[in-house]
Amino acid sequence: MLDSPAPGVHIAQPEQGFRYGSEAFWMVGFALERGAPDRALDLGTGSGIAAFLLARLGIPATGIDKNAAWKPLWARSCRASEVVPILQVADIKGGVEGSWPLIISNPPFFPADAGPTSPNPWRASARTESTATLADFEALARDALTPEGRACFVIPASRVSEIREPTRVVRVGQRRALVEFHAEARPCEEAVHLDPGSARVRQWYARVGASPPP
Repeated sequence: MLDSPAPGVHIAQPEQGFRYGSEAFWMVGFALERGAPDRALDLGTGSGIAAFLLARLGIPATGIDKNAAWKPLWARSCRASEVVPILQVADIKGGVEGSWPLIISNPPFFPADAGPTSPNPWRASARTESTATLADFEALARDALTPEGRACFVIPASRVSEIREPTRVVRVGQRRALVEFHAEARPCEEAVHLDPGSARVRQWYARVGASPPP
């Protein structure tokens, strides 16, 4: 099935077991509060929605994901959309090439030992860590940032303490948090808690050309 989250963007998703959520819009909108970079990397890109939203705004975006089953869906999305990011099959444990001014990620939410894994492989890949942990995603992002670059992740609010010295922490509702960090530790500039329907969250949707859910 094809979804249209923003004008000119069409995202192919599996028929069952996986749908992108509000977190993708929050993450991109939050990241762009600091301005638009000249390129961006999305770790664990999944359907590629975040990379497509960035590309729609004229930001060259690359997304990587270890799940090769996404390839035919990426191809459908690229054929249907007016913008085309670079989408590649790769495990983040293998590292990435180059240095990036912006790295974003919506990594699997829960540790492998946090409970039963979904029998649906799409849902399991999105929700439960397998080959890489949150710490692996963070370490790779820090290593791959340019000296003045920054990373923006969306993670469960309960896992914020696992990120080393973030510069911004914005909790949205009770379950999710957006965190920004740099290659080297810097003082925390912001720690706030927002309602999902707040004006700032609505601005994140508007920034990427999308509409918030009713």
